[in-house]
Amino acid sequence: MPGRPIGDGPDGHSLWPSFVNIPCEYLESYYPLRIERWETVADTGGAGLHRGGNAVDVAYRFLEAGTIAIHDDRWLTYPWGVNGGEPGARSRKWLERADGSTEMLSSKVHDVPVKPGDLLHFVTWGGGGWGDPLARDPELVGLEVRRGLVTAEGGRRYGVVCDDSGQVDAAATTSLRAELSQGRPDPLPTFDMGPGLETILERCEAETGLPAPRPPVAL
Repeated sequence: MPGRPIGDGPDGHSLWPSFVNIPCEYLESYYPLRIERWETVADTGGAGLHRGGNAVDVAYRFLEAGTIAIHDDRWLTYPWGVNGGEPGARSRKWLERADGSTEMLSSKVHDVPVKPGDLLHFVTWGGGGWGDPLARDPELVGLEVRRGLVTAEGGRRYGVVCDDSGQVDAAATTSLRAELSQGRPDPLPTFDMGPGLETILERCEAETGLPAPRPPVAL
C-alpha cells in the first residue's frame, strides 16, 4: 500500500485484488503445499516523507503435481509516488523447479504445471512513497535499516548515510541531502510515475526477469 499523508504504507499488505492475506495454517490444511517464506522485501516501497509499504515475498512449496494460475499486475509499470515521493518497485514471479532450473512467470498466466518440490515465489509490488524523501527523519531510516525494512544503500534514497547496523552519520547525511537537493524542481512533482517508457522497457529484463513486451506486428 502507498505512503499516506498520515504515515507510511503498511508493509506486506495490498488492496484487493492484488493480494489477499490468507493464514498459512489455512492454506497448508486445505491445499497440498507448504509456505516456506512470508516476508517483506527491503527497499521495494517508494521513498518519501512517508515510505510506501514494502512488497511481500510468499514462497509456496508444492507437495503434489498440479497446475497454477496467477492474476497479478504492476510487473511493467511502477506504482506512482505522490507529492515528491518516489515510485515503488515492480512485482515479480518465478518458479524454482525441483530439478534445479528457474522459470520466470508473467503477472497473468494460466495452466502452469507444477511438480512436487517446485517452489513458487510470489512477490508483490511495493507501494509508492508520499512526500519529500529528504524530509524523513534520519533516525527513523536508521531504525528501519536495523529492522530489515530498508538497506543501508536504500537509505541513501532518503539522503541518509548509515552503516548496516543502522548507525546514522549525521554530518555525512547533512552533506548528502544538500547535494541531492541541488537541481530538484520546486515544487516537487505531484505524481512520479517513474522513468519514461523507453527506460521502463530497457530495465524490464533486469528488474523482472522477463523480456520487454513488443508492439504487435501487422501480418
